[in-house]
Amino acid sequence: MRLLIILLLLFPAGLYAQKDRIDTFIENAMTRQQIVGLAVGVIKNGKVIKAKGYGQANLELNTPVTTKTVFKLGSVSKHLIAVAIMKMTQEGKLKLDDPVTKFYPDAPSHWSAITIRHLLNHTSGLVRESPIFDGMAAQPDSLLIRAAYKDSLVFPTGSKWQYCNLGYFILADIIRQTDKRSFSEYMQKEIFKKNGLLTTQVTSLDNLVYNRAGGYVRLGGDTITNALNYVALRPSGAFLSTIDDMLKWEMLIQEGKILSKERWLQMWQDLAKTNDIDKSYGYGWYVTRYKNRKTVFHGGSLPGFRSQYFRFPDERTAIIILTNSEPSNPAIIAQGIADIIL
Repeated sequence: MRLLIILLLLFPAGLYAQKDRIDTFIENAMTRQQIVGLAVGVIKNGKVIKAKGYGQANLELNTPVTTKTVFKLGSVSKHLIAVAIMKMTQEGKLKLDDPVTKFYPDAPSHWSAITIRHLLNHTSGLVRESPIFDGMAAQPDSLLIRAAYKDSLVFPTGSKWQYCNLGYFILADIIRQTDKRSFSEYMQKEIFKKNGLLTTQVTSLDNLVYNRAGGYVRLGGDTITNALNYVALRPSGAFLSTIDDMLKWEMLIQEGKILSKERWLQMWQDLAKTNDIDKSYGYGWYVTRYKNRKTVFHGGSLPGFRSQYFRFPDERTAIIILTNSEPSNPAIIAQGIADIIL
C-alpha cells in the first residue's frame, strides 16, 4: 500500500489517464488501418510523455516494434537536409541566395534564376523527379540532376509552388560539393553523431542495421506482402531512424541546438504559399494551423513505410509517428493524439 501511495504521488492520475487514452486510440487506429507496426513519440510542454512501440517490426521473425526499431523516414528526411544547409549558411559556407549555377556551371540558362532557397521551399519550377530516376538502380546524384537539364521548367522560378524531390537531390549534392565529403558521410558525422543521434543514418541495403523494420504492403483482406526495397539512395527521403532518436532530435530543435534559434525559426517562417490555401511551405516543413494552433509538419512515404512528424512550436509539443505499413495514414493518428493532449 505504501508503495502504491508513493507511485500515485510521483505520477499524477491525469498523466496515467492521458497515456491510457493514447494507447487505446493508437491500438484502435492500427486495427482500422490494418497497420503491421507503429512507433510513437510524444513531447508535451518540452517533456517526453510517450515513447512506445506497437505491433510487429518483422512478421517473419515475429519481432515486436520498440522505441529502438529502425524505420525509413521517407520525406520527413527533407527537413534534416534543410538543417544541414542552414548549418552551412550559419558557418558562412553557403548563402540561401546562392544560384544553382554556382554549383552546376554547365546548367541550362533556364536554371539561372534558381537559388538554394527555391530548392528548399519547392518554388524552383523544376520537374518533380529526375527523368531517369529508378528506385532499383544505384546512380550518382549528379547524373540524375544533369538528366533534368533537357526538361523545361514547369513554371517560372519563384512564381508558384510545386513539390519537387529533384530539388532535394540537388541540395544533397550541394552539401557534397561544399564539404568535399560525401553527402552520407557529412550527414552521419556532422549532423547525427555529433548530436547524439547514434542510430539515425542514411539508408543502405549493404550495412548491418540492427532492429531494422521490414516494410509491408496490404493487398486487401488478409493478404500482405513484403514491400519493394529501393536500391537507390534517395536524398529526398534519405534516412533511417528510431522514435528514440527522433525524440532527441525534437529536443535539439526546442533547445536551439545545431542552429541558432533564429535559423530554426526561419525554417518555418520564411514561407511559400502552396497550392492548398491553408498551407505554406518553409525549408523542409509544411506550415498550417490545426485547431487554431500553429502547426509545423511533414509526412513521409516510401514502399512499405509511412511517417508523420507534427510540431506545435508555440506549445513546445510534438507528435512523431513511424509505421511499416502501406496503405496507412499516420497523419490521422497524429491529429487524434493532438486532440487528446492539447
